[in-house]
Amino acid sequence: MKKVGYQNLKLEDDTLTFLSPDSSIDLGAIAKGYIADRMKDYLLEKGVKSAVINLGGNVLCVGKKPDGSPFKIGLQKPYADRNETIETLNIEDMSVVSSGVYERHFEKDGVNYHHILNPRDGFPYENGLVSVTILSKLSVDGDALSTTCFSMGLEKGMELLNSMDDVYGVYYRGWQGTLHGGR
Repeated sequence: MKKVGYQNLKLEDDTLTFLSPDSSIDLGAIAKGYIADRMKDYLLEKGVKSAVINLGGNVLCVGKKPDGSPFKIGLQKPYADRNETIETLNIEDMSVVSSGVYERHFEKDGVNYHHILNPRDGFPYENGLVSVTILSKLSVDGDALSTTCFSMGLEKGMELLNSMDDVYGVYYRGWQGTLHGGR
């Protein structure tokens, strides 16, 4: 825990300095979203008007389907087969990004240890959420917000989403699941 925290960084103008040789930055929480956005930019430059970029947990739809209808994007049912969905969304020119505790995890003594860690204690968040899905124009925003809203929990996460324009959330709670829509 001594190695975690912004206190080990110093930012002056456009220069970032690590104050400890043990410090590093992991951009994994936004990397796929950033890459998806750059892929979309490239496709648009090449004249592509309709596409789906799927980076596993991050889906970015470019425009609509060639027939003018929206893309249908399924939200995976946690702890189930990858083809099992809990909801299907009609998406046009938006990103759908999910963060959840059911892909990278293990269970020991009845506790689900997953990869979304609380920086205060180093243990996985225990807030009753199984996944958070964010719909946004930019995939990098969805990437950052899905993890952030998960860590904030249902009420505070929805509060954050409700303070933003053109951003929507779907929360899934408990083993059986309950869907909660944000803005």
